[in-house]
Amino acid sequence: MKVRFMFSVRKPPMPVPLPEPVIPLEQRKSIETLMAHDCRWPIGDPQSADFHFCGKQKVDGHPYCDFHVRRANQPTRPRTVSYPLLAG
Repeated sequence: MKVRFMFSVRKPPMPVPLPEPVIPLEQRKSIETLMAHDCRWPIGDPQSADFHFCGKQKVDGHPYCDFHVRRANQPTRPRTVSYPLLAG
């Protein structure tokens, strides 16, 4: 008698990432213009001329604005268990 075991475990769907907010040119902050209350989320390549920081109002106790706090602290995905497929 042949026994065949097949287990399938579905992975939870990937969360849809929130679109990055567009920071108007006049609100973008360079390292020289960052103030104590500004979001320090870096945007772009530090080697590029258009590199800047978010600059929106940061959340108390965090270096980032509300959007970037949520982005930086995303929950971890649960581990999935995979079983080998056994065929006889």
